[in-house]
Amino acid sequence: MIVVLLVLGFCGWGWRHRESVPFISKSLAFTTAPFEHGISRVSFLGKTGISILDQIIDNWNELEELKRENGSLKAEQSVYKEILAENMRYKTLLGFKERSKEYKLMGATTIMRDYGVWSNTLVIDHGEDAGLKKYMPVIVPEGIVGYITEVYPTSARVKLLIDPGCKIGVLVQRLDSRVEAIASGNSTNPGNLIISGLAREADVVKGDQIIASGYGGVYPKGALVGVVENVIVDEAGSTQSIEIKPAVNFGRLEEVFVIMNPIARTVLQKENSEELLKEPPMDPNMNRVGE
Repeated sequence: MIVVLLVLGFCGWGWRHRESVPFISKSLAFTTAPFEHGISRVSFLGKTGISILDQIIDNWNELEELKRENGSLKAEQSVYKEILAENMRYKTLLGFKERSKEYKLMGATTIMRDYGVWSNTLVIDHGEDAGLKKYMPVIVPEGIVGYITEVYPTSARVKLLIDPGCKIGVLVQRLDSRVEAIASGNSTNPGNLIISGLAREADVVKGDQIIASGYGGVYPKGALVGVVENVIVDEAGSTQSIEIKPAVNFGRLEEVFVIMNPIARTVLQKENSEELLKEPPMDPNMNRVGE
């Protein structure tokens, strides 16, 4: 123990007087330099590693926060886009209603759709509670949608023009043609209308605008039905069929208008005709109502 104490005391004395005793200071410096460098390096790397780790954690948290904010902004943007689209639709509908003051229009929203090969209908959110009745026509700014076939307490079913069971009197709008016919839904080419058995000499060409003739007292005269897409001459060459692309995109109907006032009366006011007043209105299948 005495020897150990002497050695420790000598080392302490040498460390205190290391500058005055060169061989001791140089020896200690040479001996401890690697350890000091290693400890310093390890300390530096430790501090740097901890700093980098902290930065990574901060960046990760910031990234997650940015992701949440981005998701929230996307959701808000989607809502704003929907509001903008809705406002644009309402603006168009309002403008159409203002231009169609001869009709008593009631706006309705589509709540269900049934588009198939044999049946094409939709359900709107107004019914008996709003005064809706069977055979009332349904339109949009683009053209005719169809007519009401069933009325429920708070809703109603609308048969679309493209339904094979739906018929409408039509007229070629072109002044040098004015061909009249009956169009119906095309079961062989769903989504289109067709005029069958038209005389071969009838002046109808591709691109002609087809409008409602007003006959039957169901649909308003002059309302757009569609555009002639194809003219097909039968094998015998005596008749032709006219395929019509509807003016209305039935797959995108969200809001529609129901014409509440009788069309026959409106036609009389516009055409100044007394003959239509003498005849009872016809249903969309061209059968007299009540027969």
